[in-house]
Amino acid sequence: MAYGISVKEDLDSYEVKQTMVKNIDRLSPQDMEYLIEQMSILIDKSVHNEESIDENSVERDFISFLIRLYY
Repeated sequence: MAYGISVKEDLDSYEVKQTMVKNIDRLSPQDMEYLIEQMSILIDKSVHNEESIDENSVERDFISFLIRLYY
């Protein structure tokens, strides 16, 4: 996600990641719960099901959530 935003905004992906991490502190408890839940699902898919994580294996709502986390 950070890479895609960095290309679109012509920024270093590290800067994008730093902004996203900083914005996590501003999430509501419900949004934080959603983030943890979705990340747990992705980790489970990756580790236990050996699925690759890409735009086909991630829910569109979660992708939108991560984009909003940056902006």
